[in-house]
Amino acid sequence: MGIFKSLSNLIFPEGNICLFCKDYRDNERGHICSNCKDFIEFVHREVAISLPHVERAYYSVLYTRLIRENIHSFKFQGKAYLYKAFGDILLETIYEKGLHKKIDVIAFVPMDRLKKAQRGYNQCELMAKYIGERLEKPLLKNNIIKIKVTKEQNKLGLTERRTNLKGSFRAVKIQDFKAKEILLIDDIITTGTTMEEISKLLISNGAKKVYGLAITSSMRI
Repeated sequence: MGIFKSLSNLIFPEGNICLFCKDYRDNERGHICSNCKDFIEFVHREVAISLPHVERAYYSVLYTRLIRENIHSFKFQGKAYLYKAFGDILLETIYEKGLHKKIDVIAFVPMDRLKKAQRGYNQCELMAKYIGERLEKPLLKNNIIKIKVTKEQNKLGLTERRTNLKGSFRAVKIQDFKAKEILLIDDIITTGTTMEEISKLLISNGAKKVYGLAITSSMRI
């Protein structure tokens, strides 16, 4: 992806339009029109699975058709500008659960360098940066590095998911998050394996607590 295409994907479309349907946005705040919001089921739900190194993990909305299609566009069709819409969705959960009062820094699930180069951006990083700016919290941009190319988690069974990411991440510049409470941003949480693996790494390197937050879950967890 060329630099100019990358930049245009980040900033387009602008103005008073909904980033989901591209229609006129009738609300003054946010980037999603009221019509699209009618098709979004906010749940602000805590995941009911065991994640020993995660203080609390939440997802914002149910995995409806509108959400599924727009996440696919966000990740695989170059519509990087959707970080604003999904960032707004995540912010609703952050305020609903009072996470903005607890956390010190924002982190995100990293990609390996090859995948990021192919896609042109990391969707979780874009959302995390947006949330950090809105909350005036620092972003841990280069502190969690994915050092191994792994299989796509969503294409694996439960047992494979648990082993696929072992040893895939490395923490650097740990002074940036030592004794800090961290909000870790992901797009979709299913089994929580990714969130747990990264949280385990952060806690073992001195983080105080890790809270997880995803847009949605592809399973009712």
